[in-house]
Amino acid sequence: MDRFIYIHGFNSSAQSRSGHELTELLGRQVICPEYDYSRPFYECFASLRRQILDAIDETNDRICLMGSSLGGFYALQLRHPAIMHVVAWNPVVFPAMQLEQFIGRNTRFSDGSTWEFTRSVMLSYAQAPDPRPWRNEAWVREERKARHIKSRQLPFLDFGGGRVFSCCTDPGGKTLETTPAAMDAARIPKRDIFLGNADKVLHADLTRAFWQGAAELHDIVSGHQIMNYTHALDTLRQGKLLESFNSWHNGFSWASEFHEAGTFDMAGIIATGTRHEQVQGLLWLADVPFLELKGKEQNNSLIAAFFHARHERRLKRLLAGLARLCGQHSYVFLRADGPVVRHQVAHNNLMDAEYCLPVNERSLSEAVLAAFPQWQGVQGLWHGHKSQGSFASAVMREHFSNLWDKFDDPVAEFEKNSSTQGRTSEE
Repeated sequence: MDRFIYIHGFNSSAQSRSGHELTELLGRQVICPEYDYSRPFYECFASLRRQILDAIDETNDRICLMGSSLGGFYALQLRHPAIMHVVAWNPVVFPAMQLEQFIGRNTRFSDGSTWEFTRSVMLSYAQAPDPRPWRNEAWVREERKARHIKSRQLPFLDFGGGRVFSCCTDPGGKTLETTPAAMDAARIPKRDIFLGNADKVLHADLTRAFWQGAAELHDIVSGHQIMNYTHALDTLRQGKLLESFNSWHNGFSWASEFHEAGTFDMAGIIATGTRHEQVQGLLWLADVPFLELKGKEQNNSLIAAFFHARHERRLKRLLAGLARLCGQHSYVFLRADGPVVRHQVAHNNLMDAEYCLPVNERSLSEAVLAAFPQWQGVQGLWHGHKSQGSFASAVMREHFSNLWDKFDDPVAEFEKNSSTQGRTSEE
């Protein structure tokens, strides 16, 4: 699911006008976390991150993170694999200097209360890493800590507030940097920054010079406070706001089991041929729910695998591998918001190509028949999540997951390993 999050600026609050206006503009509830800007940088940073993770499904959701002024600074600082887009309006660039004008007594816009902004809090922002490289020091340190916890090794000291001192080296760092899973997680999200041409609080030229080449910069007619967000609507909606397959119809009777996939928002359909059972086994290893569409003729069945947009890049690698295994040159890709796309699979994924197929209505059976016009369906069987069962099954799933993380084509690697083990056992 696509989630929109707005971080308010200095002297504002989670009940700000901006949050309500963005909710109305997008037609979807915008999450507005609260932070106490009278506290040091790392405390605010940790608080915002904790609230965001509590509000989303970090396994499946995609995040469009928005912020204005100091909120824009935090939106550009926060890191998570689910963040696919960051939009900031007149963001602070160097808080340790630019906030000096606010030292002393301040009045909050939301409730008129007064509070004290101290020099020590302002200087705490000097600890903030450079936000332009997506994999900055703070995120690398957090990933290292997570790996140590997973492996039950704890050679670090956690002082709270996101400050961690690690006592260990990271010999596997270079390997993790180059795996497909790590590259997907570290992929730089789209970043758009809107700069008001009449901003009297911050210098737009400084922001422009700092972010040039690291973000898409837009000039708008506005002061520091944004009074209207309609200029950003196309930017905010582009590639997002996916619906679920609940809005689709089954179509013909053989697609009746499709309703089980309603909560997902993406799918890939493959003609399996003689590899049908093998594909089913691999999807079970990958723990991917799928709909088995049996054809009228023998060895003429289809499989539709369902997933969330958060995992699009990862699942496309799996689908491409399954298509190659079945001797196919393409698979069909469905988006819940309408498009039905044929994805041509090349030997090098950089050479892959996609083109849309004409479909009149959001019906699974119509999408299938548009992609496979000669195919005749008989029955659909839904295969959802299944537990691992035996210890051996759990080991096999873990093995496949590791291959999926390390290789562009996990299916080919799994087949290669299986054939090698088969020859070894025969010998």
